[in-house]
Amino acid sequence: MSIKIGKHFEVFRSSETIDAGVRIPIILESGRAFGSGEHETTSSCLEELENIPIIRGSKLLDVGCGTGILSIAAAKMGARMVTAIDPDEKAIKVTLESIKLNNLEKKIIPLQGELELVADDDFDVILANLYGDILLNLASGLTARLRPGGYLLLSGILYEYAYDLKKVLIERGFKLLKARYLEEYTTLLFKKKQTAMFA
Repeated sequence: MSIKIGKHFEVFRSSETIDAGVRIPIILESGRAFGSGEHETTSSCLEELENIPIIRGSKLLDVGCGTGILSIAAAKMGARMVTAIDPDEKAIKVTLESIKLNNLEKKIIPLQGELELVADDDFDVILANLYGDILLNLASGLTARLRPGGYLLLSGILYEYAYDLKKVLIERGFKLLKARYLEEYTTLLFKKKQTAMFA
């Protein structure tokens, strides 16, 4: 059974009939539970993705892409180019399946590996649905790859890491636009200031 998320998305399994309705369909492989959009961190990211004003035409990076659900959502909202990276080989295989199911081979580039593989430093939007301690370790790398004025959407953050993550990013020239405290996790949306002095 499909899942409606936010104002625009509907997640279908590949075995289901895809309704050509008013919502944006995201098609995932049948039988996979993880990354289906049901988890509060994924659904909150999809909901917040809808509110990022520069998605259409953007260059976007999805760090820890999992099934590729956020990459697909961004591409279907009009992102110009999406790089989806994950160190896990199985995750990248699933992402590849998802990309094909959604006919987005020309818009999403899947990469297996760590963030260091990504050389570009001019992304308009970066998404990362990862654990808080991992995000703290990646803070420098994430901020260095986002252009001034770009948006950073983070989730998977247990409450105990939320304060430190907010502090680190604000010190690095980011403005906190929104903090959503879910049942167990936090979702944070930041914007990089035009005058950020360092990455």
